[in-house]
Amino acid sequence: MTMRAAFAQVDITPQVPCGKAGWLVKKVAVRVRDPLFVRVGVLEEGGKRLVLVSADLISIRWKEVEKIRDAAAKLGIDRQLVMVAATHNHCGPASASAGEVKRDQPYIDQVLVPRVVEALAQATERLRPARLTVAGGVEDRVAFIRRFHMRDGSVKTHPQDRTQIVCAESVLDPQLQVLGVWRQEDQTPLGFLVNYALHPTHFGGDDTLTAGWPGRMDAHIKRLYGPSCVGMLLNGCFGDVHHGDPCNPQHVDDMDQIGRILAEDVQRLFPEAGERHPHPALSLKKGEGANPEGLPGAGALPGVIRSVSCTLRLPWRDIDGPYGIEMRFRQRFGTDEIYEHEIESLRRKQAKKDHFPAEIQCLALGNDVAIVGLPCEPFSELGLRIKTTSPFRHTLVVGAANGMVGYVPTRRAFDGGGYECTLITSSAMAPEAGQMMVDAAKELLREVSAP
Repeated sequence: MTMRAAFAQVDITPQVPCGKAGWLVKKVAVRVRDPLFVRVGVLEEGGKRLVLVSADLISIRWKEVEKIRDAAAKLGIDRQLVMVAATHNHCGPASASAGEVKRDQPYIDQVLVPRVVEALAQATERLRPARLTVAGGVEDRVAFIRRFHMRDGSVKTHPQDRTQIVCAESVLDPQLQVLGVWRQEDQTPLGFLVNYALHPTHFGGDDTLTAGWPGRMDAHIKRLYGPSCVGMLLNGCFGDVHHGDPCNPQHVDDMDQIGRILAEDVQRLFPEAGERHPHPALSLKKGEGANPEGLPGAGALPGVIRSVSCTLRLPWRDIDGPYGIEMRFRQRFGTDEIYEHEIESLRRKQAKKDHFPAEIQCLALGNDVAIVGLPCEPFSELGLRIKTTSPFRHTLVVGAANGMVGYVPTRRAFDGGGYECTLITSSAMAPEAGQMMVDAAKELLREVSAP
């Protein structure tokens, strides 16, 4: 069987001024630092087409996922082979509501969905014989756990007083995994699917629109491999991961530097492409890069596309229980009025439905690669629980995929509190929701790996 593949990317930058997502208080963007895109990758083999979508937005809600899958179905693509994700960019338009920010429905209906469909059609039309390779390594210079145990027994997110920090709450997942897609006829790189876990929040609190470090990664990959090569982020379990390091005030937190480092990591993982498509400004010397001794050479990836999924009934958090409005170590990043309004909204939602539906999706490519989609901001440890028990050599866990239920911490995290565990519409699931997702993902991985 011959595999075919293609990428497309379409501009989804809104007109300014417009509301911004990613903050609980209302922010208005009046300038565009760099454009926002939706990127679509399509892989075809044996009559099956697998579609991966990644948009420079904070999230894409379930209703829009369904519309995109409907459009894919009209092109003859199985709906269950379509994964729709966001980079979780905090500097885009309001594709979702949170706090004082209300979703921009005209933008969603008139710009986002039509342009995702446009990109999907473009990628489908461009399908050509292709080869896939996969490689993985470690990048530990740009991402950090942002929650810390404090001397008073609490856990704080982005703590301001370094003298009160005891240690980071959790373990970082530093894994960088990349699928390289190559045109068969001349082995030119068509694009790279990059799985890495890190919140993109640069410029989130001001009046700027930007794609953040995921956009800069794509720009640097284009400098390395040419303007037609697409660098597409599938963000990982980023819920408690940030690019700022509270323990090191000298750390340079710059989104362009992060994008450049990750692009160089891709070059390090696939040196044969770098040799054919050198770029003087980003050339690497032997021995530089992200832990090069730990980077195995990229191996050829056989096809065989498969998909399984399930829908969980996630329980709501008890608003008046121990992890509700009276949580011992709550941490608010907004006004009391915002939180009071959010709690009333949650009470109305819980009165209508006793659970929140969440699709867990697992896509498999051959026997080496699986892609797990989680519709939330999962904590790093949850992704590690899935990866370390997976029957696949490379398991890419993707957050903000196929909808969004908000933050999903580990069960243990609720005892320490902190922002991500403080009750609000963007953190409203019961403490057991994270393990429910992990268990479902493990079962799906076993199912999709069966001969």
